[in-house]
Amino acid sequence: MKNIIERYIYAVTKRLPENMREEVKEELGANIRDMMSEKPSDEEIDRVLHDLGHPRELAKNYRGQDRYVVSPLFYDDYLQVLKIVSIIFLSVTLVFGTIDAIMNVDAQSVFGGIVEVFAKIVSKSFSAFVSAFTWVTLVFWGIEYATRNKKWPEWKLSDLPDLPKPNTTKISRVESVVGLVLGTAFSAIFLVFLIRYIHLIGIYEDGELVVQIFNSQITNQFIVFFIISAVIGFVVSLLKVNYGEWRIGLASVYTAHQILSTVLFLIFIHTEGLILYEAFARIGMYLDLSASAVQGHFESGVTGFTVFISIMVSIDLIVTWIKTVKGKKA
Repeated sequence: MKNIIERYIYAVTKRLPENMREEVKEELGANIRDMMSEKPSDEEIDRVLHDLGHPRELAKNYRGQDRYVVSPLFYDDYLQVLKIVSIIFLSVTLVFGTIDAIMNVDAQSVFGGIVEVFAKIVSKSFSAFVSAFTWVTLVFWGIEYATRNKKWPEWKLSDLPDLPKPNTTKISRVESVVGLVLGTAFSAIFLVFLIRYIHLIGIYEDGELVVQIFNSQITNQFIVFFIISAVIGFVVSLLKVNYGEWRIGLASVYTAHQILSTVLFLIFIHTEGLILYEAFARIGMYLDLSASAVQGHFESGVTGFTVFISIMVSIDLIVTWIKTVKGKKA
């Protein structure tokens, strides 16, 4: 019977809009105390809570209006199931959709390939949400129809949900889902760029490629590592969506991925020979500089970019761990 009154109140208020919860919590708590003696027994608590009725019915009475997607009695469960099914559909769709987008790009130009990959992933993600919404809604319509004229079975105090952990540092699931889709799309675009279009990036004159910029022999060596990094990033984003709060384990995995992916990218841009010498020479010809001077300016820019990226990643990780430790202490 531990925290049974608080659990009953939570079972009611969790089914209400957020702007109603605190007021209903106080009002319902006061009503329950008024209905009991100063030191109620377990039997008295059981009787009073059952007199108040099922938490679903009481929440419906507090809402004062019906919602029409599915029955108000099932609406909170409908939303929870819809979130879970949407995440599952989205995950499966992103995995196979990304593979399809990378392996079956029809565009001949770099810009066309980027647009095609991005459009495929975003459209498949939207289709996943539509499919999840359709199937879950149909299932709950069926449940509502089947139970419309049936009486609810007697509920037990043991059926009440446990109280949530207070003051945890939440992660917005909407932001996490958007980040999951966009992160997957940009990873796919980068991989397509390396696999299919790296040889098209160069200096053009009169519509003809005269000098290729990147050394494809170098970039090909990194493709497998970028694929592994993308897969790990996908899993980390999925964990953020699933947990919805910062935990020590999640923060540790997130930190490891951020460090590894950042180091991998910095190694990539610092690799000697990544930019062909002929490209430096051609750019120097346009700017009236030597190839060595252009290469020196490029290396200085890469160094500055490395410092900037390192600072931004460090700030992100510090903020993440502050949130995680704060939630843990709370």
